[in-house]
Amino acid sequence: MIMGSSTNLVRDGGPLPVGRLSAVSEANVDPWWERWSSYFVANFRAGRIRVKGAAIPTVQTAFFATLSWLFCYYVLDDPAPIFAPIATFVCMGLSRNRELRKTAEMGFGASIGVLIGGLVGQYWGFGPVQLFVLFLICPLLGRLIDRAEMVAFQMAIQSMVVAAMIALMNAGSTALERFLSAIVGSAVALLATVILPTNVMTRPRRYVAYAILEASRIMRRLSKGLLDGDAESIAQLQGRLTSMRELLNDGRRALTSAQETAAVSPRAFGSRQGLAELDRMLGLIERMHVTLSMMQRQGRGMVSEVGPMPELAAPMWHAADLLEQVSKGVADWKRPTEARDQAVQLASTLGPSTFVHDPDDWRSAALVSMLRAVAVDMLELTGLSMVQARAVLADIGDYQPDEDPTAPEVELASTIWGTEQLPAVGPHPDEDRSTEPDEDSSSKRELPHQD
Repeated sequence: MIMGSSTNLVRDGGPLPVGRLSAVSEANVDPWWERWSSYFVANFRAGRIRVKGAAIPTVQTAFFATLSWLFCYYVLDDPAPIFAPIATFVCMGLSRNRELRKTAEMGFGASIGVLIGGLVGQYWGFGPVQLFVLFLICPLLGRLIDRAEMVAFQMAIQSMVVAAMIALMNAGSTALERFLSAIVGSAVALLATVILPTNVMTRPRRYVAYAILEASRIMRRLSKGLLDGDAESIAQLQGRLTSMRELLNDGRRALTSAQETAAVSPRAFGSRQGLAELDRMLGLIERMHVTLSMMQRQGRGMVSEVGPMPELAAPMWHAADLLEQVSKGVADWKRPTEARDQAVQLASTLGPSTFVHDPDDWRSAALVSMLRAVAVDMLELTGLSMVQARAVLADIGDYQPDEDPTAPEVELASTIWGTEQLPAVGPHPDEDRSTEPDEDSSSKRELPHQD
């Protein structure tokens, strides 16, 4: 039992004087290096995920860049075809989401830039005047040739680099030979973009799965902090939450890039539905991040005031386990039905009356409320709509679970993993209520054992 007064905080019959509480609060102010170490550890883990995702594209880029060098060296008899691999590397990049048009734009801009820079460096030299002229003329010429900014950008950069290298090295090859090397490198990049298999969902799906896993780890650390009454360990979660926010931003950029590719690439047309689902999931994780930030902030203060709160540690740990299962399901792109069924059972136990036995225990009530929000977001990640997820919560009163046709997409059921059986909540927005079978209305809010 936890009770509070103006002079004492009583837990299990033992008073905690205000003077001691102040000392505990001051002791729990974590040093700056502990906060930053938590942040850097979380960033290192995210970095490993980025390296894992970029490994195969980097190997492909390095291979084709080397191939372009070999072609120029043995076929075109160029003794130092450095601009061919440069063009290939720049055009292909380090991402799986290679778009044919962007590759062509970068290759064209780089090749023209190499030609202009070679002519300027060979016949005019290189200095501040030449630098100004190149950065003035090349971007404007690029905008004249094509509407894409990438053409202008590559023309300016490559022209400056080539002119400077010629002035410094006094290279023997002609401007035309260097231009031909750049053309070969760009052509190799285009060929690689065409023949290499691509899946625009891989990169954003990896970000979504890892973000869910990171939310699971944060929940687990928060659970342990509540169990031990360790306000310092809870405070250190701020670094991980900051890293998770940056991870979500990276995931949003990766998803936007994939959606842009799918909008213009016929090969990626079939991925649009999956990308829409990842967009829905990312919105749910962003919402969960806000809830976790509130739980971290409130949990730190509550533990400093009343000590351990073990009654809430168990459901938080269980929620963390389920989030890990959901993360694995997203990574494998398999509906996490088992995790969803267990999450339904967890949500049905998260009633305030289960954890709050004292009307004055507002701390437990606040944490239970936020844990219920996490449970709803987790159920939506498994495919349920917000209405379906809320329908399985404990102590919902006279709540009538009918779908709202005006609800945003993030609150609707998944078009891939959604179900009408867990629970049946009425007609979908695009269905007429009068055409709904009678047995659906009788099975509303029933929880079957399998899909």
